[in-house]
Amino acid sequence: MKKIWKFIFLFLIISVLSATVLIAFDATLDYIKDKYLPNQKTAKYFSDEYTDLVINFSKVNYEKPVRIVNGEILLRYEVIKEFIDPYIYYDETRAKVIITTKDKVIYITENSLIAELNKKDLKLDTASIRYEGILYVPISPFLYMWNINAKYIEQTDVVIIESYRNYDYTATVNISDAQLRKGPSIKEPVYISNIPMDHLLYINKIFGEWTYLMTYDGFTGYVETKHLDIQIKANEVEIEYKEKELFLPDYVILSWHYVHSSLVTSVPYYADVNVISPTFFTVIDEKGTISSSASLKYMENAHKRGYTVWPLINNIFANRGQISTVLADSDARRHVIDQILAYAYIYKFDGINVDFENLYLSDKENLTQFIRELVPLAHQMNLAVSIDVGIPGGSEGYSLCYDHEQLGKAADYVMVMTYDQFWSTHEQGGSQAQLSWVEANLINTLKLIPNNKLVLGIPAYTRLWKTENTGKVTLDKTLTADQVVKLIGEKQLTPVWEEERDGFISGQYYIEFKEEGNLYRAWIEDDASARLKAKLAAEYDLRGVCIWMMSQTNKSVWEAILEGFNIDTN
Repeated sequence: MKKIWKFIFLFLIISVLSATVLIAFDATLDYIKDKYLPNQKTAKYFSDEYTDLVINFSKVNYEKPVRIVNGEILLRYEVIKEFIDPYIYYDETRAKVIITTKDKVIYITENSLIAELNKKDLKLDTASIRYEGILYVPISPFLYMWNINAKYIEQTDVVIIESYRNYDYTATVNISDAQLRKGPSIKEPVYISNIPMDHLLYINKIFGEWTYLMTYDGFTGYVETKHLDIQIKANEVEIEYKEKELFLPDYVILSWHYVHSSLVTSVPYYADVNVISPTFFTVIDEKGTISSSASLKYMENAHKRGYTVWPLINNIFANRGQISTVLADSDARRHVIDQILAYAYIYKFDGINVDFENLYLSDKENLTQFIRELVPLAHQMNLAVSIDVGIPGGSEGYSLCYDHEQLGKAADYVMVMTYDQFWSTHEQGGSQAQLSWVEANLINTLKLIPNNKLVLGIPAYTRLWKTENTGKVTLDKTLTADQVVKLIGEKQLTPVWEEERDGFISGQYYIEFKEEGNLYRAWIEDDASARLKAKLAAEYDLRGVCIWMMSQTNKSVWEAILEGFNIDTN
């Protein structure tokens, strides 16, 4: 009996050991298969519910990204904005899509076969339409503007869009069972199990052992590089889009000139100042109506003095809502632009300077869009476009409302107003623009706007601050350069050169005096301070300098500006 139990016990031990070995063997086999054998599972690539879209070797993960209407390719507006043209703009109120380039502005109204290209009719084969609440825009008229080509592959129900390149890297597989995988690993699922050896493949990038590519019918994925025969083919692509040639001054020495009436026809003269910006225009209502103080006689006199003339257009700073309404309405923006161009044609302007200030943060994108719509039509008339902006990182209404980087791309010149360090309503008062404050803000601006477009704003005015015996500080008056000289003489003052104050290098003369128990202080903007600021423009290789404004300056200040800007910093 004992022998039987020993036999049974031995049998159980052997069984357990065998089972353990088998389990271990299976686990080892699974490990080997998992680690070394390719994944043979297939993954679905295209949708069965809608036409797919591949842009530059990437499948677009939007639902219903594209529609085919009468053979025409229409893309979702959101897809165009994200993947093709970040500057495309939609005015929901007017149901208009607006496309801008350096020399073109196009208005496309929903459900209309007539678009508008630079104020001329453009006939479309297919209108922009809404389908299930989604806006779709036809793209064939604009392929050359976006530098892309597009094709529809009926076999796989996919649209393929690619940017033009100078070279195509193509390949064919050199084995019959090459696989297209989702990722660069044999463990990734398979999109295509056996790529035909005669199919042309378009290579995007080679990552060592793996190559990311696209098949002719729109599948994108990875193939082992060793299974590819790669060829390089040069493309002979003729791009129709050419940026319009436009004369722009090599450097800008600009002054704004306050012109309150068309009766003002005399133009001050300063040698070597090459651009003058008279304050001719103001937007005065929500429709975009412009008031004008322009005159043919003023223009004639300005050109006789050798000035390039870029009249200024501004808004009523005290009425923020008015200009906000204008900028948000594509028809109102268009009305402003039409009037500017009409005045430019009549009075023979050389450019336009846009000075919209005290805006809302919500106006940021709309202001940039206004410039994008203005520039192509202005360039068509050989008009330069410049815009005035506050320093980055300041207040909402005078700084944060500007998209410095995008305005720098759209406009020909950007005037950065590096002044009003201490605003006229400041509780303590102070300098208009200390030197190191100007430089610090110039450096920040250059992070957003290239130096060959940037023009440094210099103040010509000096603020006289009054501190009452109660300690209250108010602005007493704003002085011109000549008035400062007169004040110093009348009060028999000795200006003190101020190297530093409150952690800033001042680079200004300072004066103070007492009168009737009140303390008066001023940080002087004169030839000495202007020379140092203009020198910054030279040191940072800016496009020029501009000064607010002509009536507040004098000959010695302008001579100092020119001297500073023309210093050889090498």
